Amino acid sequence: MGMGRFRQQIRVAALVLGFCMVAVFPVRSVISAAAALPTPPVTSNAFVLEPIGKVPRDGDQRIPNPATPTGISISRVDGCTQTFVSGPNVTAATVNRSIANLQNHMTRSETICLQGTFHDPIHVWGKYSPALLIIQARPHHAATLALGTAQSSAVDPNEYDGVAGGVSIVDSRGVEIKGLTITGYHTKGTSQTPAGIYVEERTAGFGGTPSGCFTHGDRACSDIYLIANHITHIANLADTVDTSKQWCNNGNVDAFGIEVESFGRGNAGALQHVVIEGNTVAYTRTGQSETVAVNGDVKDFLVAKNRIYNTDNIAIDTEGWYNGTGQSRFGLVSGNLVANVDTWNNRAYGQWNPRTHSCSALQPNAGGIYDDGGSYIWIANNVVANTDQGISLDTENANRWTDHILVSGNRVWNSPGTHLGDPSYGKNPVGIPGRSTVAGHAYDALYIDAFGPHSQIFDVYVYNNVFQNVSRYFGGMHRESANTVDFGGMWRRVVLWNNTIVGGGLGDRQVSLLGIDRLPLRALGTAINCNKYQGLSSGANFYLPSASFHSLSAWQQDNGYRWDSKSTENQSPGCPALTSS
Repeated sequence: MGMGRFRQQIRVAALVLGFCMVAVFPVRSVISAAAALPTPPVTSNAFVLEPIGKVPRDGDQRIPNPATPTGISISRVDGCTQTFVSGPNVTAATVNRSIANLQNHMTRSETICLQGTFHDPIHVWGKYSPALLIIQARPHHAATLALGTAQSSAVDPNEYDGVAGGVSIVDSRGVEIKGLTITGYHTKGTSQTPAGIYVEERTAGFGGTPSGCFTHGDRACSDIYLIANHITHIANLADTVDTSKQWCNNGNVDAFGIEVESFGRGNAGALQHVVIEGNTVAYTRTGQSETVAVNGDVKDFLVAKNRIYNTDNIAIDTEGWYNGTGQSRFGLVSGNLVANVDTWNNRAYGQWNPRTHSCSALQPNAGGIYDDGGSYIWIANNVVANTDQGISLDTENANRWTDHILVSGNRVWNSPGTHLGDPSYGKNPVGIPGRSTVAGHAYDALYIDAFGPHSQIFDVYVYNNVFQNVSRYFGGMHRESANTVDFGGMWRRVVLWNNTIVGGGLGDRQVSLLGIDRLPLRALGTAINCNKYQGLSSGANFYLPSASFHSLSAWQQDNGYRWDSKSTENQSPGCPALTSS
């Protein structure tokens, strides 16, 4: 797929912030009167969840509930309609034949249970029956797909994007994948794109045949549940190679842990009610693609309670504008644990050196949680640690936009690190094994940007989060400052309210607490206030495109927008809440 993730920072004053004292330049105040409390551009009221215990219904505009995403608890153990125990006469091909024979003759829910180790992918291709097909590990047994090299035979002939899924769900509705281990699936180069689990549907206008769930009985494509799976070592090994000019900085070097994508135009036939919950996705090498992604015309979806760690590109991505005119929308990304996301050794983001005939590292640039062109996305109560960017809101496609993003209750942090390159050691959050080997490369805990030419990001509310950046080594690698919170690109109507924003303290001259690379398109509707700042450095802590500020008081007096007029240093501001989200 090769979506360009690299963004070279252009920060007017940033190159010198960490290395010398910077003068404070007065900025003419453009707002003289005390600003009224802002109205948040989006709140939790915009996101309606299914009641606990209710099965999602087509067209209901509700997000599946994290407690009971399919209408029942994800911890419930169900019986098996069919059971397949791997052996010489029972292979993945056996399972796939049974699925094909069953899938469109179902009048009730069916459960296919797997036990043992299978060495080829599992397919659900063209299921338009609305009854739920569950494929899961047999209760109290393990089911492993140990897959090896991705083959072209794993790609559905009607599949649009050429992705080979370890489990693939194409042109289908009503499928649950639960409790499987998918491991060791890989390629090297650009001929195949492996994915641990791959979900795709498409509407008319993208070649081939539209998904059968649209053409049979005028139904929706809906109800895809990926629950409690363990996905590891999915890799495009080309991103490890530093001696190939062909693969160096190549946007077609791709792999995915979990990829859900819908090829649609606007609201014409969105894939709805997709759940990615309780999965572990780790030790992946995904080139210029993502570890877990929801891409295109997908709505009413849930990404919750997953553990995603030790990967060399973006952990969670909600995307729009790549597959037609569809934006992923009305999605809840909640309660996930993300750690150790770093592109430093990902040569798909490298730079070819003709003198040494080698591919060297570029600026680390992977987001822990990334929105790229989504609409109405709520990022809530996640822990993001030791990632190049923590939470990043962006749009990369020209003349497009990201809108109505709510970021609340998250904790984003990194360890200082120990070395300029990898390994650079630091602590892991609780729930992640071992220790981090990619600490200290973070340059933003929160990044709000519109990277694509003439693109915009607007209607963003960032509330009640903790953003901490104590990275030691980003500035040393690239001779520019890191930030805790950074604004860039073309942005408007952003409210940054009641957050704790933490830097590295007096001894750290690399990290600015708040950087405004580009002023908002318009001041109306924008508010940065009632934040608590901690860990101010002895250098510049705040900056605008043409001015830098050492102290909070200087910033408050001279930023020109009354930003942070009620914010405080090291104590809670005591401002009124704008929302209960």
